[in-house]
Parts: sequence; C-alpha cells; structure tokens
Amino acid sequence: ETKDIIDPPSKKRRTMADKKEVKETRSYILSATLVHASGARDIAVESNNRILVAEANTGTVRVWDKKDPVGWNVTPMTEGNPKLHNGLCMVVASLKDAKGLPSMTYVSGGGDKRAILFSANGIRLGELSGHTNAVHSVSVSSTGLVITGSWDGITREWSGTQKVFQYPAHKNSAVVLGLPTGEIITAGGEGDICIYKNRALVKKVKGAHGHVVRKVVRHPLGFATCANDGTVKVWSNTGDLLIQFVAYGEDTKFVYGLCAVPKTNELVTCDDGSNVKIWSADGKLIQTIIHPAIVRSVQALPNGDIVTAGSDGFARIFTRSTNRTATSQEVQAFEDAAKKDMQEIDLKGLPTEEALMKPGEKDGQVGIFNVQGKAMVYRWNADAFKWDCVGQAMGSGKRKPKAKKTVLNGKEYDHVTKVFITNEHSVMLGWNVDDDPRDVVENFSRLYNLTDDLSHQVYQFVAPKTDPALIRARKDRERIQARERATKHVPNWQKFGMRMFPSTTNVAAMKKRLQKALNAGTAVESDKQAFLLLMSNIENTSKYHTSPFTGGEHKVVLKMVDEFKDKDLLATLDCLRILMQHAAAVSALSGDLKVRKLLLDSLRASGSSKSMLTLTMRVLANLVARRPRTELERKNGIVAADIEKFILDAVSLTGRCVDKKAPASVQVSASVFLANVICWMGSNKIDAMKIVKAVVDIIVPTLKNPGGNAGSNYYYLVAIASAARLNEKALEYIAPLVKIVPEVFSQLPTQTDAVQEAYSDFKKTFSI
Repeated sequence: ETKDIIDPPSKKRRTMADKKEVKETRSYILSATLVHASGARDIAVESNNRILVAEANTGTVRVWDKKDPVGWNVTPMTEGNPKLHNGLCMVVASLKDAKGLPSMTYVSGGGDKRAILFSANGIRLGELSGHTNAVHSVSVSSTGLVITGSWDGITREWSGTQKVFQYPAHKNSAVVLGLPTGEIITAGGEGDICIYKNRALVKKVKGAHGHVVRKVVRHPLGFATCANDGTVKVWSNTGDLLIQFVAYGEDTKFVYGLCAVPKTNELVTCDDGSNVKIWSADGKLIQTIIHPAIVRSVQALPNGDIVTAGSDGFARIFTRSTNRTATSQEVQAFEDAAKKDMQEIDLKGLPTEEALMKPGEKDGQVGIFNVQGKAMVYRWNADAFKWDCVGQAMGSGKRKPKAKKTVLNGKEYDHVTKVFITNEHSVMLGWNVDDDPRDVVENFSRLYNLTDDLSHQVYQFVAPKTDPALIRARKDRERIQARERATKHVPNWQKFGMRMFPSTTNVAAMKKRLQKALNAGTAVESDKQAFLLLMSNIENTSKYHTSPFTGGEHKVVLKMVDEFKDKDLLATLDCLRILMQHAAAVSALSGDLKVRKLLLDSLRASGSSKSMLTLTMRVLANLVARRPRTELERKNGIVAADIEKFILDAVSLTGRCVDKKAPASVQVSASVFLANVICWMGSNKIDAMKIVKAVVDIIVPTLKNPGGNAGSNYYYLVAIASAARLNEKALEYIAPLVKIVPEVFSQLPTQTDAVQEAYSDFKKTFSI
C-alpha cells in the first residue's frame, strides 16, 4: 500500500499552510502537458521548476521553466540555433555536479556521434567528439568528470572537452552512471555490468541481464538497471544483487526507462507497451499509467512528481499533490486518449469546433475536439488568447496483434486448407483475405484440372473467407502502382522530387555589391561583422546542412530586405535564393514576414524587371523545396493557415510569369516553383484544394496556348499530371479542363525527349 511506502508524517506541529501543501492522493494524476514538435526521447531534471526534454527527430532540446501562477513555459534559446544535433537527439542531462564548467551547463547526445555542452539560452560551450556511433548515455563521476556512453560500446571520461580516459568496450552499446561513492558503472548490449573504481575494474557481473541494458540509474541502495529482457534489478554499489522483479506484462517486453522517486524509494518504469508503472521499494506494482503512445524516458522531480517523455510529442508531469493537478478536462482528455485507439475515439462525445471559440481555463490546458471529423488536440495559449492546434489525437500505442499467417511453399497466407482432389489425394490451398476468390479458384482449378463441381465447392468455401472491401482496395492500389510504373516523370514527388536553383557562381559579385551598399547605408560595425559571417557561410557550401544561422546574420539580411533598392535589391534576392538552401537559414527566413512581403511585393509590382521576376520565382522555388515541414504537415497533411495563405498568394501572382510572352528565364523559374508546390503537397499528402485549383488555373490556360519554351512546357505538363494524382477531387477538377491540350500540343514543333516523355505521362494520367 502507498501509505506503507511514503515516509510517515513528522510529529512536528504544522501550520495550516503546511497541511494544505502536503495533501496527497494515493495515485499519480496528470499535472501538466508539455507540447513538443517531435517525439520526446529523454528528460533531464534540474529542479522542481526546470526540466529539459530532448526532441527525438528535430535534434533539439527544449528547456521548460515553471513560474507560478503561469505554469510551465519554454525558455527560448536566444543565443544560438536550438538544433543541437543533425539527426536524433537521444539523451540530455544536467552537469551541475561537473567541475570546470559554468553553472547551469547541460549536455545532449545525438545520433551524429557527438555530445554538445550548452547553456539554457543556447550558447554552445563545447563539443565532445570521438565516439563512432550515437551518444545515448551521459553521467557525471564523483570527481566531476563527464562520462559518455555510446552505441559504439565505449565509455569515455571527459575533463572539459578533452577525453581523459576510455573504459573497456561492451558489445554494441554502453550505458553509464557515476555514483557519489566513487564507482563508475557501465553496462552493455551483451547484458554485462562492470563496476570500476579509480579506473580499475572492481567487479564484472556477466549476464546480469539477458538482453541489452537500457538504463543505469542511481538508487538509495546503490544503483538500479532495466533491460530488454523486461526485468528491473537493484544492486549495491559493489555489485551485489539486492532486488529484482519482472516489469513487463502480456503486451510488453522491453523496459525503456527507469528512475527512483526521492524519499519513497519507489521505482518508476516505462515500456514498449505505452505503460508507465510505479513499483514499491520491494518490487510490487502500485499503479499503471497508460499513455497514448510509447514512453521512452521517465524521471522524478525532487518533490516526488514524475515526468514522462512520449513518442507522440508530449512530455507529461504527474503528481500526487492535489495542489498541482491539471484541470478535470485535461485529465479526462489524457485518459480518453490513453484508453482508445484513434479510430475508436467517439467523435460524437467530443466538443465541436465551436468550442474553440471559448477561452481555456488556464495556460497550457489541453483538450480534444471534433474538427472536420477528426479528433484533434489543441492547447490553450493564454498569451495569444487562442487555441493552438497540436495534432491529431494519438492511439494508445497498443495495436491488436496481427493475425498469425501460415507459410505454404515459402509464402504467407491468411488461410490454408486441404482440398481432396480424389478420395485418396489431397493438396493444400492458400489465399489471403484481399485475394479475389474467383482468381484463387480459377488458378487452382487450372493447376490441378479440377472438375466444375469441385471448383464450385472450393469457391463456396473460399469466398466467405475473403473481404470484398479489402479486395477492392488492393485492386485500386495495384492499378495505381501499375500506372506509376508506366510513367517516367509523374507523379513528381515519387519520380524526382523537388527541383532547385543552387548556383553559387556569382557569389563574389553579389558580395561586392551588397557590401558596398551596406557600407553606404546605416549599418553599424556589428552589422558589418555579421555580413562577413553570412558571406563566409554562403561560400562554404559543404556546411549548408550543419553551420548555424545566427541572430546577427538574420538581422543583417532583414536590413538588406528593408533598405536596399534596384540592383542592390536584386543582389539581396540572389542572396535569399542561396540562403534557402542553407538548413538553418531557410528555417529562420522562410517564415519571416518581411521576407514573405518582399517576395509577394516583387510579384505584384507592375514595373518588376525580368531579373526581378526570375530571382523572385527562384527564391520561391527553393523556399518551397527546403522549408522545414511542421509536424502536422508530415504526420497529418494539415497546413498552418499562414503557410497556406502565403503559398496561395504566391501562386496567384504567378500569372504574368507563365505567359508565353514572358522571358524564357521567368517562365522556367515560375514553372519550377509551381511544380515544387505540387511536389510538396504530394510528398506530405496535403489536402488543400484551394492551392491545387490556383496552380491548375494558372497553368492550364498556358498549356492550351503554349509557347516554344521546352523547359517550362516540361514542368507545366509534370505539374498538372502530378496534381491529378494527389487525390480523386483533384483529378475530377482537372480532367475536364485539359481535354483540348492534346490537340494543341500535337501541333507544336518538335519538343525535347523530356517534354515528349512528360506529354506521354500526361496522356496516361488522363487516359487520353
């Protein structure tokens, strides 16, 4: 029982305020929900009022600070790029016990084989390089040295950013822990645990676990471990096994995370069944908190609250204190999402879109709403006084197991049965639920020369064990696949992807003009230094994926956007075209309102020159190609309203650029931009008919009266045919509009091979 585990209350006389503060429930209840842009991978606890969460796929760490009465809010990294890693961010830890480092220093480890030292405001303090695989474990020794463990199996000690010692390798993985008593614990992929003191091996426990050890954490009795064998074990600091228990259930096996709760000595685990479990000090299950998705990490706060990191993009804090619980609506929304799969959520029982017109009860409140037939999660933003869409409600992460298939002649089948061809001779027949029973029986009858009567009997047996809906879906899928195999350029998101304008041949001339204009204007010395850094980054094309884009560089770009005119503005546009290829720069600039306004104004201006229009279209083409996709775009095909409006405005202003009287460079640049818009929609399954119609309404008149420019004709044909592959609505809209196109194109002079192939794809798409 919980009351036997929690320390008994002190006999010291308490005030009423004290009594109010220590009210506790017997079970953990949701306290707060922290929303992230990607699945949460790991957690570091600095105090009751600060935690750090590693976002798996964005390579970033978010710092969350709690300030009453507002609650938890992100502390922005204002002094640098928040993206710490190229790829996965796998672990984060506080280095408050490390020596020789500033206070409030943190470390993250990533799939890029590095560990990064940083401050809460984003300043990079150093890099720990040398591992040959992902860094996924970090700790601090009793002497204040940083310890890292990696999938390369190696454990390293660091003083500052210098490696000072390397421990013997484990197989495939090494997780690490420094104990205050001086021991260093390492555990590996083979399940062994090694205990070192003063860098000498004290004890090796071979086969401590039957599979990969996931975590090694501090425990009042020494340390605790969990592994892929589903067990949790508590050890003394000298390696004596004190407690062990099985932590998985029927639907789980791997235990991903583990922590000890201060004062109570309880243990908390998270597993691959989306469960967070609280265990008594001796290994008895007290409570299970089911989550909507797999939980990768769990940590305890000093006050006894626990925080979990979910693959659905949420970190959640749970408490036993009645003073820190979330609203009843937020608790209910979490429990509903955890209990039901997405398709099982009762939309009728959810509040509709109209409820989003009502303000939330407190900042950060989370609710699930029925929005256009989907269960969507929203979070109340008190600063903006609006509900922010987070994403579609996740399922429970525990799907029904797939029916086990039977293997026959090396192939898996949903059903296998014995068919007696004669009284003495039988053969096995296999089929799947999405197989057409007529095809199954026809092929089987032809192979074994069955009589009509026997064929009919077999059909009567097979047909009820197939699913007509699945059969239709499979045939539709196969028809689409056959059509796509028959085309060379359509749909463009599957055949060749985005097209860009990457040239950097004129950088020297661009730099000279921009620098001259900057020196003649209102630039101060910091602007000039930021400009030199900007040009250095532009010239170093090999670092476009990794180099940062600083606040100073962003400021000087906006200065050029605001102040430069005529030929200086052309150089600015060319600079923007190149920067749209730079990962950090496009992330910052593609959403900047001043940059968007410049591009749209350049298209609107009646006096825009050929160069102005060409460069503007090329900036837009590169922006669409490289702009970071939001989580909602990637997972749900939902576009933020501001993004949709900007792209729609840009497309709508492209009319004069596709006119056959426009210069060839303008036509080609515009056609690439329009093709990229369709490619973006197809690759992210974006359902936005307004944009589709805008692109089609711009291109189709040109296709009906095309010029002789082969480059633009190619992209027009590819864009329209690809747009028709987006969905049935798009095909129904486009097909009637393009009936005249074949007649016109057949009268054109000989086109290039690429245009002829694109024209062939076009005719196949519309069954011409």
